Amino acid sequence: MIILVYTLLGFLFVILQTTVFMVHPVWPAAPDLYFILVAYLAYRVDLLRGLVVLFPVSWAMDAFSGLMIGTYPLICFLAFVLLKIMDARVPVRESLYQVPLIGACYLVVSRLVYFFFSLFSPDALASWSWPLMLLRATLLVLLAWPLFRFLEFINKRLQGKLVPLAVLRVRTGNRYRSREDRP
Repeated sequence: MIILVYTLLGFLFVILQTTVFMVHPVWPAAPDLYFILVAYLAYRVDLLRGLVVLFPVSWAMDAFSGLMIGTYPLICFLAFVLLKIMDARVPVRESLYQVPLIGACYLVVSRLVYFFFSLFSPDALASWSWPLMLLRATLLVLLAWPLFRFLEFINKRLQGKLVPLAVLRVRTGNRYRSREDRP
């Protein structure tokens, strides 16, 4: 069930990113929502489930983007593995480093993909711009806070750890009295 829900959320993020948030194809303030999902899966889900969710989402993003085939799966899997490795190695409390690490990982992965494409397809690339990439990384970090909270809410809801409203209602009588003692 978790795989299905996160895959559907990933498709929703891809659709939002490629339609609503993409005013112009080279608009500098276009948020990469799929990358936040990749980071969340790297932090919270085991390796197999994360890869199963990322496979269709990254290919959908690849189909919608119109870039060279395989670009977004490369970005997603590279970022997922990099964040998974870094998450296992950092001994600091997770809330202090997770979101800023998303921005740093985004810059590293973007630079690696740019370098890779500059070797094999230099005509298909736009020029690298540090201010533009820093703007996108900052936007990604700012959007990661609310989206992480939303994804955490979905995760807890799927695992059944949220308190349903029936438990919160006020009960009458003595709750410590056993059922046998009640009339």
